[in-house]
Amino acid sequence: MHEDPQFRQSRALRDLQWAIESPTLITDSAADIQPPRLPDFDQIDFRELESFLVPYSRFRIGEYFEGLILYWLERIRGVKIIAQHQQVFENGQTVGEIDFLFEDESGVLTYWETAVKFYLYFPAANRTGSHFVGPNVKDTFEKKIHRLFKHQLPLSQQHYPDVIQRRAMVKGCIFYHPDDEQPGELPARLVPGHAQASWLRCSELSRLLAPAQNPLFLIREKPDWLSPALCSPADPDLLCYDKLQHHLENHFQTSPRPILISVLTE
Repeated sequence: MHEDPQFRQSRALRDLQWAIESPTLITDSAADIQPPRLPDFDQIDFRELESFLVPYSRFRIGEYFEGLILYWLERIRGVKIIAQHQQVFENGQTVGEIDFLFEDESGVLTYWETAVKFYLYFPAANRTGSHFVGPNVKDTFEKKIHRLFKHQLPLSQQHYPDVIQRRAMVKGCIFYHPDDEQPGELPARLVPGHAQASWLRCSELSRLLAPAQNPLFLIREKPDWLSPALCSPADPDLLCYDKLQHHLENHFQTSPRPILISVLTE
């Protein structure tokens, strides 16, 4: 992470860096095609970036990620955006959406489908039929890949036949339980070098105390799921272990929704 003071001040700037530089989640990715230059983050006005992201900064993390990618393409790379977040219709019905259609720096007509995804690795058999399950259990890695490459990307071929490059820009993270062995075989298109984190059951919460002395905890509310947490020790959102435990026990009494937590040390 850059050490410039504005990186410590602006989560938006850290999220932009994450969106551009974090590992891709899939093979045949837009992230495999390097632009002519990566941004000089020290030269970005983080206040302008934060203002730009306001319409994208609601609860939905996918929209926020799209806003970060749009800023990169439009304000940093300066490419010509032809269509963005545009619905596609057939016979008067919506059949899909174009995320990004643009001319790159060389004038090549390019289509990107973007997504940010988080999956939990669960090696036991379960009703999803997958071992990589999303926060919404109806979403699995295999379902997302099938939709991307069998429906969303071909849609651009049908409606924009002049497109030269079609790629999916998919970032995210796979969560593994500390007691589970890493899978011997990954699903098709899941990159071996993907970003990883850990998942625990609420009953196992005390394991968070093991790696460090007197850690503090931050509950990450969407769309703040991207870059690593960076807080002042006086941040009122930081929780000690007892307060975190109390919060989670109350939460899971009424909701099955998973909670994302960062463990912070000084």
